Amino acid sequence: MAIKIAPDQEIWVMMTEGAELTGYNSRYLGQLAKKNLMLLEDEREIKVRKRGGRLEMWLPDLLRYIKETGYGPHQDK
Repeated sequence: MAIKIAPDQEIWVMMTEGAELTGYNSRYLGQLAKKNLMLLEDEREIKVRKRGGRLEMWLPDLLRYIKETGYGPHQDK
């Protein structure tokens, strides 16, 4: 993934923006955001906030999640 982020820059993305940047489906990102929103703040894999009735995800956490999880269904080995 070739997305470079300045460490001091705050980057919150909505589901459609996250989908465009990562290649994930926006509905899946919405489910992931809702799942993380239900957890306590220090237990979340991805920071999530609700603004104006919409969910936003912290882009650096989302990119880290993708790097650790990978794309697509996992093959049984």
